[in-house]
Amino acid sequence: MNTTELNVAMVRKNVTANDMALAIRKSHVSFNKKRSGEIAFDANEIMALSTALSLTLQQVNVIFFDNILPDGNFTSKM
Repeated sequence: MNTTELNVAMVRKNVTANDMALAIRKSHVSFNKKRSGEIAFDANEIMALSTALSLTLQQVNVIFFDNILPDGNFTSKM
């Protein structure tokens, strides 16, 4: 979880922690625990935040998956 990049994305879209809490249907306190890494975001929450912040797949990878997901550009060996 890259908290800094999540905060940057929030600033770019001019949204608050309260806005993000509403997007994932959690309290402000719960959102902040998730944002700090104390509690993990679940898949539905990641999707909701990605939509609310208009994130690209690469940004989602960097923010929520520490940039470890493959980019999907695989070459077929068939």
